[in-house]
Amino acid sequence: MPRITQPQDDAWSSDVEAAVATFGNRSRNEILRYLSTHGPATRGDIVAAVSAGEPSVAKHLLALEEAGAIFVDVEVGRRHGRSPRYSANPVRIKELLDAHLQYLLEG
Repeated sequence: MPRITQPQDDAWSSDVEAAVATFGNRSRNEILRYLSTHGPATRGDIVAAVSAGEPSVAKHLLALEEAGAIFVDVEVGRRHGRSPRYSANPVRIKELLDAHLQYLLEG
C-alpha cells in the first residue's frame, strides 16, 4: 500500500493543502472551469457538461465547497428535495492559487 506523505514544512499551510486538493484533480478543474464560464448551475447541469458521473461530481462539489472554491445557494441541511445552484468563487480560487504559487516559488 502506498504511503501518504505530508510535507514537513511550516510553509505548507491549510490554503496550500486546499489548493493541491482542489487543483490537483482534473475533474475539479473541469467543474471550476465550467462554473466560471457558465455561471450558476445545478448538479445535473454540471454532470451533463463535464466528463464525470453524478456520484463523482457530487463528491467533487462537496470538496470544492469545503475549500471555499464554490458557493452554493442552499445551505447544508436544507438541500433535501431541492436543486442547489453552484457558482465559482473567483476570489477564493485566486487566494488558493496565490498560496500555492507562494509555496512553490518563494520558499
